[in-house]
Amino acid sequence: MLERSAAYDAAIVGSPRQILLRAVADISDPDKVWLPVTDSGAAPWSRGAELRDRNFDQPPRAATLEPGRWLLGGGFEIFPDGYRVPGDRPQGWASEALSGEDGTFNPPVWVSLNFQGMSILQAFSLFFSTDPLDGTPEDFTVEVLENGTAYFTRSVTGNRETEMWFDGFTVHNPTAIRVTVTKWSLPGRRVRMVEIVPGIYEDWDADELSAFTVTQQGQFSCLSLPYGRAEIAMDNHDRRFEPRRKDGIFQSIQERQGVELHIGVRLPDGVEYKELGMYYQAGDGWKTGGNAMDMKWSLVDIIGLLAERTFLPPDPLPETLEGWLQALVGQLGEAFRRRYRVDPAYAKRPVAAGSREAVTGKKCGDILRWVCQASGTWPRADSATGALTAEPLWNQGAKLDLDNLSGYPIMKANESLAALIFRLSDGTETVIPGNAASSERTVTIVNPFLHTREQAQAAARLILSQYGGNIIETTGRGNPASEIGDVDTIWLDESSAATARRMAQTFEIRDGALQGCRSTLLQADGSYLWTEFEVLDQEEGDWTAPEGVTDFRLVLSDGGQGGGVGQEGQKTGAGNSNISFSGFHTAYGEQGVDGKGGRVWFGTIKLNPGATVHYKRGAGGAPGSVYGEAGGLGQPSTFGAYSSAEGQLYPDGYTDIANGRAFCRPGVEVPLPGSGDGGKGGDGGEPPEGYLAFVPAFKPTENHPGHYTWRETKPAGPGKPGAAGASGFIMLSWERPEEERHGR
Repeated sequence: MLERSAAYDAAIVGSPRQILLRAVADISDPDKVWLPVTDSGAAPWSRGAELRDRNFDQPPRAATLEPGRWLLGGGFEIFPDGYRVPGDRPQGWASEALSGEDGTFNPPVWVSLNFQGMSILQAFSLFFSTDPLDGTPEDFTVEVLENGTAYFTRSVTGNRETEMWFDGFTVHNPTAIRVTVTKWSLPGRRVRMVEIVPGIYEDWDADELSAFTVTQQGQFSCLSLPYGRAEIAMDNHDRRFEPRRKDGIFQSIQERQGVELHIGVRLPDGVEYKELGMYYQAGDGWKTGGNAMDMKWSLVDIIGLLAERTFLPPDPLPETLEGWLQALVGQLGEAFRRRYRVDPAYAKRPVAAGSREAVTGKKCGDILRWVCQASGTWPRADSATGALTAEPLWNQGAKLDLDNLSGYPIMKANESLAALIFRLSDGTETVIPGNAASSERTVTIVNPFLHTREQAQAAARLILSQYGGNIIETTGRGNPASEIGDVDTIWLDESSAATARRMAQTFEIRDGALQGCRSTLLQADGSYLWTEFEVLDQEEGDWTAPEGVTDFRLVLSDGGQGGGVGQEGQKTGAGNSNISFSGFHTAYGEQGVDGKGGRVWFGTIKLNPGATVHYKRGAGGAPGSVYGEAGGLGQPSTFGAYSSAEGQLYPDGYTDIANGRAFCRPGVEVPLPGSGDGGKGGDGGEPPEGYLAFVPAFKPTENHPGHYTWRETKPAGPGKPGAAGASGFIMLSWERPEEERHGR
C-alpha cells in the first residue's frame, strides 16, 4: 500500500466521495547540473534554491513592510530573528525591492536560474505565488541565455496569470533562464516566484482529461512480465499537441518523456493524491480525434519500454542484482540511468550469467525476468516513482468489504501445476514437483542465471506463488493507494475474513467518478511457502512436532482488545438527529471505541522431531465501561519459550498469505476465538424523547415574553456495551520431508 493518512482511509470508503484526476507532464533534461541563483537583490528570507525544488505550494503569509501585510488578526506569520524560517515552510524567491505606487520597478527586478550540462531547451515554465495578496507580474521579459548571450527573448504585458509556459524556440547548450519584471499588479509589493522549470511542467486535471484508464498487472513467478498501461485523452482546442510542429510539447512527450498519473480524494482540509506511476509513450501510441480537437495517448510504464528492446551487454557484465537493473535502464539512454530501485537487502545478491553469449541478443524483458527469478525478487514499476523495481513479496495491504464493492466477489479455481523442469546453465535438468500431481501441465524454465539445483528450488518457490488456490475477482469503487503485490484482507462478513494477493487492477473514470474498478486477487494454497500448517484450536495444551522436521514457522498473537461502551443518547450536539428546533437537538450517542487486534510475533524456530511443547492462547480483553475508551488489552500467547509479548501491532490486522486467513483485525462485531481480533465498540444509546414547552416570564415584556424549556417524556438510552476481544492465535507451518513430497 502507498502511504496515506487516516483521513484518506476514511474518505476513500466514504459516501459520497469526491475523486480528482491529475496528470503531470515533467519534460526537462535529467542531466543538467544546478548552479547558484543570481538576482538583482533578494529579501532576507528569500530562498533562491527553491526555484528548482519542484514544490509549487504558495508561500505562507508573513508580516512584511508591504502595505496591508501587518494586520492584527490578519493571519500573518512573524519572521523569527535572523529570518531563520523552518526548512519545511516554502518561501520561494522574493525581491528586495518594492514596486512603486503604480506597480513599476525602477530599476527593473530580475532573477536568473543558472545551470550547466543541458544540451537543448525548447520550452520552460514559470510559477508565481497563487496568493492574491502577493499579486502577479504584469509586465515582464523572459530570456534563455548561453554564457550571457540571449538566444530567446519574449516580453509579456498585461499579465494576470500565476503559471505560464513558453515554447516555439530552440536554444542549444543553454546556461540560464532570466526573468526581468518591470511592473507588478499591486503597488508596494515584492516580486515573488515559486518555481522556474527548464522544460515543461504541466498539471492537467479533469478539465483537460476527457478519458482516463489505467491497467496494472503483476506477475510474481517471473514466467512472464508484469505491465502497466494508461489510456488518456486530452483536450486539444488550442492545438498545443500539434503533431506537425517539431518544436512543441507534442514532440517532447513523444520522445519518451514521462507523464505522472494521480488520482486524489477530497478530504475535509484539501485533496490527498496517490500516484499511479510514470507512463511513457511507446512507439506510435497516439492519435487525434474530432478534427484534432483532442489527442489520445496510449502509454506504458518503464517495463513496457524495456520489454522488446534488444539487450546490449555492457563490459564487464554485472554480477549483482542492482548491477543488472542499472544495466537495463541504461539501455533506455541517459535520461533513465537513475530510474531503478532495488530492495537494499537484495541489491548486492550475486546474480551471474552463464556466459556473455547467454545474454547477447536477448530481449531486455527476458533479462529482467531471469535476474529477478534468480534473486528471489519480482519486477514492477514502482507506483510512487515510476522506477524499475526489484523486491521480494510483502504481506500487507488494504481492507475490502462489501460496502465498497458493487457486487459479491467471484471466486474460481486457480491454475495448478504438476512439475517444474529447470534446464540449468551447464545443460543438466532438475525436476521440482508442483502444487498438484494430478495437473496435466508442466513448465520448462531455461534461465542462464540458474546454475545449481538449490537456485532452481529457490526460483520454484517464487513460481509456485502464482499457482494453486483460488482466484478472487472484485468490482468496486477502487482505492488508488492499492498496489500490485498487496495482500488484501477481504471482509465478506464481520466474523471472518480471507486474504489474497492483488495481481491486477484497473482504474477507470466514468461520468466523472471512479467506479467499476476491477481487481484480480490470488488466494494461494501456500504450497510455495510451507506445505503444512496448523492453527492450534485449544486455549491451552501440548503440541507434538512431526517426525523428520526440525524447522518451523511460528506465529503468535495476543488476545484482542475489548471494544468500548457506546455513548448514551444525546439531547444536544452532533449526530443522527430526529428532532431539531429552537436550538434543541436530540441524537443517538456516538459508537464506542473499537478494540485493537492483538500484537503479533512471528519467526522461524527449530524443534527436535517428536518434541512436545506446551502452549497457551492469550485471553481476549474485556469490554470497556467508560465512553471514549476501549476495553481491556488481551493477554500474550505463549508457545514454549516464545511469547507474543515481543510482537508488534498491525493496525489493519495481520494477513497470512500462506493459508489465506486474517487475524488480529480491529473492531470485529463477533470476534471468533483464536483469531486475536479486537471487539467492535458498542452502539450509541437511543436519543431522549420529549417536547419544548413555553414558560411565560413572571412579568412578561415585549422583548422578554418568556422562554422554552425541555419536557422529557423518555430518558436517553444508555450506550451499548462493546464486544470482548477474541483469544490470541498460535499457528505453525512447516515443510514435509522431501521423500514424503515426492511420494517415496
